[in-house]
Amino acid sequence: MERERIMKAPKNPSTQPRLFQVIDMEDLIPPHHILRQINEAIDFSVIHDWVAPLYTEKTGRPAADPERLLRLMLLSYLFDHSERELYEILPMHAGYLWFCGLDFESVLHPDPHHPTLPDRTTLVKTRKRWRQHGIFDRLMTYVVDQCIAAGLVSPDVHAAADGTQVRANASIHSLREVKLAPVETLEDYLARTAREDEQTEARDPDDDPPSPSPKSEERVHAEERGNFRGATFSNRTHRSVTDPDARLYKKGKGQEAYPRYLVHDVIDVQSRVILSRRASLATGTAERETSLEQLASIPFRHPSITIRTLSADKAYGTTEYLEALFVQGITPLVPLRRKEMEEIPTWKRRAKDPAQEAKRQAKVREIQIRNQARLIQQQGGYRSIQALRTRCEHVFAEGKECHGLDRARSRGLCAMEEQALLTAVVQNLKRLCRFRKKRGGTGSLACAKPELGAGSPARLPILWRQTAGRMASKIRHVGSLCPINSPAF
Repeated sequence: MERERIMKAPKNPSTQPRLFQVIDMEDLIPPHHILRQINEAIDFSVIHDWVAPLYTEKTGRPAADPERLLRLMLLSYLFDHSERELYEILPMHAGYLWFCGLDFESVLHPDPHHPTLPDRTTLVKTRKRWRQHGIFDRLMTYVVDQCIAAGLVSPDVHAAADGTQVRANASIHSLREVKLAPVETLEDYLARTAREDEQTEARDPDDDPPSPSPKSEERVHAEERGNFRGATFSNRTHRSVTDPDARLYKKGKGQEAYPRYLVHDVIDVQSRVILSRRASLATGTAERETSLEQLASIPFRHPSITIRTLSADKAYGTTEYLEALFVQGITPLVPLRRKEMEEIPTWKRRAKDPAQEAKRQAKVREIQIRNQARLIQQQGGYRSIQALRTRCEHVFAEGKECHGLDRARSRGLCAMEEQALLTAVVQNLKRLCRFRKKRGGTGSLACAKPELGAGSPARLPILWRQTAGRMASKIRHVGSLCPINSPAF
């Protein structure tokens, strides 16, 4: 068989680009790229109305475009870039420039009469300013509303709550003992300083002992890092000088305690959309307390949805937490550590002391609440919903592996809250873009608020009505398990 002959390519010592190039940025972006999908799914121009009260119209220098700044922030979290790294990659990445409304000329040859790339320090200062005025919280609410309007989140939500720990941007060696200043009156302070001045004047400098030899660099470095052998640390006695808001925390017995924060999620288990995300100090009760605050705020932020059930792990199975869910009309799908039904205590005679009688009634009510939660578990009407609780762990894993939620970017609880919210925003945007591939007509036009006629209620989108019909039959089937209708309450 004769071999195919191929002419040898000429050797070019250097590549000479064309002198004039005409490039359309629109042609460089693939039609199914995630940035193009996000740009079609969400209208980011609403940021202008949100930040309008933060700027003045008559004085000061012209501000950078807030929509462009927001897109830069989303790029940073979507692809897990630090701000310094983002500004290094941006001039040579056509997709990033197109998403921000820029081109190569605007970066290489800035023109004040055309859109330009804002300085990195402007981005840092804007983030801090928006953080203080709750702009990122409004952005999170807006994105969740778009997911609801598109039909990704159904009106009847089966939610799940969980929390995860995030390493603070502080070393364990930054811990220092908290020293309280002694309480001293003004007279005692003046007398003490007077005595110290007299001793200083009476002392002869020739009688001072020789100064010790300077310490070696290795010894100074070891003392700065601290020797923790035999030392005991706790949040009551020690604080990090790098990040005072961080707290020593660990979840397991075999785990090491590090300065950490806690991030809490309430998600829709069917669509994996994050309905609410909060950051808090790392304490033993923060998961339950923050979860109740999130559940109480969701009906006000998103009145078009109703949380029917809440799945959580055993750490949420306290009597106070279960009672709070029953009061809000939410069916708790929380396993208790003790599976056996508790016997309700009875007394032969009524207590004469009203305080003692109130304690008895409270004890009976606590047992009834726990038994009602056990009854829901035993009947098994929500096993398929409860099996989806692990999706909350998947959402946390995605945030840590793909979007940098495994460690705090900045220092302070407010900065940690900003990182948690922006990470949740880009995760929800990915869900919405994936949903738009499967369902047509769910872009920004479908997410617009419906116009109300004269005396007519707002019409739900078609996807809402279809989902509500499917969920209504399922709720009627398991409606007898709702603890709110139980005779015990």
